[in-house]
Amino acid sequence: MGIAELFSGLVPAERLRRNEGLDRHTTYRVGGPADVMCLPETRSELLEVVTTAKVHEVPWLVLGNGSNILFSDDGFRGLVIKIRGSTPADGTLWHLKQDGERLRAGAGVSLPRLAWSAAATGLGGLEFCTGIPGVVGGSIRGNAGAHGSDLGSVLESIELIRPSGDLDTVPAGEAGFSYRKSGIEQGGIVTGAVFRLTPDEPEKVYERIREFTEYRKRTQPSADQSAGCMFKNPEGGKAGRLIDTAGCKGLQVGGARVSDLHGNFVINQGGATASDALRLIDMVRERVFERTGIALELEVRVMKSGVV
Repeated sequence: MGIAELFSGLVPAERLRRNEGLDRHTTYRVGGPADVMCLPETRSELLEVVTTAKVHEVPWLVLGNGSNILFSDDGFRGLVIKIRGSTPADGTLWHLKQDGERLRAGAGVSLPRLAWSAAATGLGGLEFCTGIPGVVGGSIRGNAGAHGSDLGSVLESIELIRPSGDLDTVPAGEAGFSYRKSGIEQGGIVTGAVFRLTPDEPEKVYERIREFTEYRKRTQPSADQSAGCMFKNPEGGKAGRLIDTAGCKGLQVGGARVSDLHGNFVINQGGATASDALRLIDMVRERVFERTGIALELEVRVMKSGVV
């Protein structure tokens, strides 16, 4: 029995794909094929798919918008589970509903949609999310943030599938949030969250969103294909400034190039491969270390042979 047949019947046939090119599912637009891609719409479907993968020892990975990941040119040997919705819908992994000062969202809701939905209901606190191209689930795991704010600071609770398969709700204060990381255990899957926000006039919230959006357009290559910020900011510094100081802006390997606008972005100029990007990343890290003595830590997850 092939891998795909193991998951046949767990989701409709149109949501089970064989040899699916991962370049179609990442913002950097590189990556070879996944043996199988499954697109569950509900928590029960997701749980069945993950349980089946574990029982049959199939390597698996949960993918959201693919904005913070770099897949190998060889692809992923196993199952990629994609959780991403285009329109909020009750009962799915991309549900979205206001409850007083709370906003309840499924793992597959995009952060920009989350921010705009909050603004429409007169809730502030998520404006920083408007330019982050991730979804709720993956962004919570990595504690995504911008403009001095992060998701951990506005979360009330997180809905999880534990590695054991148990469903659980975890208070945000127990999730171990720190800079660009959380304490969510390996193998745990975020399925939804509750955000505790601040009432405000919608127009004031919209104005802050517009200000953040314009700032990102001026300072980051938002129109280019990238995986987002490539490196974490070291304590007390900015990765982009260190890269600029080391003279790395404009460095290029194949179709991968360090952005001339912001050094912490490695853009795909067209036709880039994962190998191009990885070689360029190594060059940047080496030059920064030689110039500053600081070893840059990757923020983007790099997948090699199916291993994070």
